[in-house]
Amino acid sequence: ERPRSRARPPHSSPLAPPPAALEEAMPLKQEVAEQLTGQWQVGLFEAPCKAPLPFCLGCCCMCCMAGKQRLEIIDVLGEEYVCCGGMFPCGPLGSPQDRNCAWAEACCCTGLAIAGNRFLIQTRLDRQNTACDDCILWVTCLAPLVLCICQCAGCDVPEGIEHCVHFMTITVDGCMLAQQQVEIDHVKEMGFAGANPAIVAMLPPLQQQMIGQARPMGPAAHAGMAAGAILGGAAGAGAMMGAAGAGRPAPTAMGQAAGGRPPMQMAMSAKGGFMNTMAPNGMPWWQYCQGLPATVDRGSGLLVGPWGECLAWAKVFEVHNPGWSSDPNFAGGPAGQVVHAALSTCPPHLRAATEQAAERLEMACEQACFHGAPLPLIGQRA
Repeated sequence: ERPRSRARPPHSSPLAPPPAALEEAMPLKQEVAEQLTGQWQVGLFEAPCKAPLPFCLGCCCMCCMAGKQRLEIIDVLGEEYVCCGGMFPCGPLGSPQDRNCAWAEACCCTGLAIAGNRFLIQTRLDRQNTACDDCILWVTCLAPLVLCICQCAGCDVPEGIEHCVHFMTITVDGCMLAQQQVEIDHVKEMGFAGANPAIVAMLPPLQQQMIGQARPMGPAAHAGMAAGAILGGAAGAGAMMGAAGAGRPAPTAMGQAAGGRPPMQMAMSAKGGFMNTMAPNGMPWWQYCQGLPATVDRGSGLLVGPWGECLAWAKVFEVHNPGWSSDPNFAGGPAGQVVHAALSTCPPHLRAATEQAAERLEMACEQACFHGAPLPLIGQRA
């Protein structure tokens, strides 16, 4: 379990590096931490060996590394700069500022800057700490506290022990910055599709607002822009940038029915309709969307999140399976079945707006299919 907050003890020496690990243990609430399922590309313990250059830079010049890393993160996420990643929304700390303020944060509050970077990566990219990561963070967190308590109690702590604690803190700082840098580089290469809605739902309102106003520029965002441009020119493209995916496992191919049958055979084998076919991550669509409400993007007016992905894939399914209309399992159409299932998750007063959002998404998908463009949300050409 991750602690909710950390206190920072006074330093024993004015030249001692700040015990950044106190903040870096991550102020993630338990309900948020429970939603994290993704894995880091490199473990915290192995970061020095697998990413030696970022590790050395993080140890020798953590201020520069933390500031540079924050700017890279907000560029990938498409979010505005908020001090400490919005972890402490008090006064100006809770509102967007000039991005160059990241350098001031990194120099004046290095530990919080590193913690903010990690918080953004974990909550936006869905990365959970391993047991080894937690152990390292806890030890590095508790060691300065024990040292401080001993000094306050009048114990004569050998100077060598103080130096060991400080060196351990610097080393963990370097490990964290290296681990985070590898993750950023990986997302830059693969693209960012958006935050997991299950995680977003557990975040505070300010964090949800930051994510909602983001303009990610990954492959899924480009696909959304293309569909938006087809519907509404430049304005439509701009609106669609905010509806780029749900952060679930990125689709790479058309979903298949159980047993790995190709898409053209799905219509004759998927008993129970489209919701019983397989999503790209191998889960049935009903399970992929289970327990999640239908979500409408305010900017584009489209159905987004898992239900939006499901509807977009249903349109791909209809194109690849022209014989679906003669199969009783798909009465009402694959897309119609998705819309019906999505509306069943909505309160009565939201059903009309959700149905309209689903119709707009269907139209965007159909226009994308007609023009040979990637479909919104999924980035897949039909």
